[in-house]
Amino acid sequence: MAFTGCGNAQVKTEKEMKQEIKKMEELIQERLGMVKTYPEKPAYYLQVNKTGCRLLVRVNDIPVGYHFVKNEGQSMLYPINDLLLGSGKHTVSVQVYPRMGETEITKDAGVNIKVVHYKEKLVGMPETLVELDTPTDIGMKKIPFYTDSISFNATLPFNHKRILAEATDLRTIPDLEEKVLAHYNMVRQMMIDGNYYEYNKMRLASTWVLTEMNYLGKEALEKTYIASDDFFRFFCNPIDWIAEPIQNYEMVVCGNGKLVYLRRKLELDNILRVRFYDTEEEKRLSPEERTVTASMFILLYMPQGSDELVELY
Repeated sequence: MAFTGCGNAQVKTEKEMKQEIKKMEELIQERLGMVKTYPEKPAYYLQVNKTGCRLLVRVNDIPVGYHFVKNEGQSMLYPINDLLLGSGKHTVSVQVYPRMGETEITKDAGVNIKVVHYKEKLVGMPETLVELDTPTDIGMKKIPFYTDSISFNATLPFNHKRILAEATDLRTIPDLEEKVLAHYNMVRQMMIDGNYYEYNKMRLASTWVLTEMNYLGKEALEKTYIASDDFFRFFCNPIDWIAEPIQNYEMVVCGNGKLVYLRRKLELDNILRVRFYDTEEEKRLSPEERTVTASMFILLYMPQGSDELVELY
């Protein structure tokens, strides 16, 4: 399949860029006007360490936005406040897969996950609440797949649980895949057209709560939204940028039936992907294959009283 509509995308002029930044600054102010601030900022994280396997992690059946699906070892401290949505009991679940090219989990596979709590976001020493380790004899079991879970209690100053509690159960939507695919293709087209402000304006209505749950201020939002953006070629000028077509995917319903996303079928990772060169030198040395790949994870839900899918993560 040919890449459509993605060659030689227009690069914004300096004047257009300044206008775009001004619009983004206004959007950030609008977002900050929607969120509550809290005197206390308790924060919860997952410390994920894995080796010799591929790993998918979910919190309350919501996939973390970063998939640990590379073959090599990975380690990361991952914030999960916005997956908890409020106080109470929460569950972390893991799905352990063999490395690409292997059919069974091998003896060098290992996963360790700690749920870590800071009384104040990233201030002082964290407390480990619970810990999950895969069995030491996991490779002896000759299994193609392993699952496990742990639970913990969290105390948070916000409560946004009703968002998913009141959302439509997507398992009841007959043409769900068609709707999901249409949304992903719309986002891909916005990436191709460089519609960065329009995309974030669209997301604002449903994702402002993430700002509140992560206690983000103006500075953090500006760093997120007005730094270089590879997907929309904003503030950067990648060479031979292309958006990959959405194909060879599978649809995953999660969040206890309330959330849905697409992922690459074999690799289990993000389907929204762009590829480019950072420099002309890279292009000269690697004419057959673009050297940089960036990918984006989105999760969709259908708010109460709506028949449209919107982004929550």
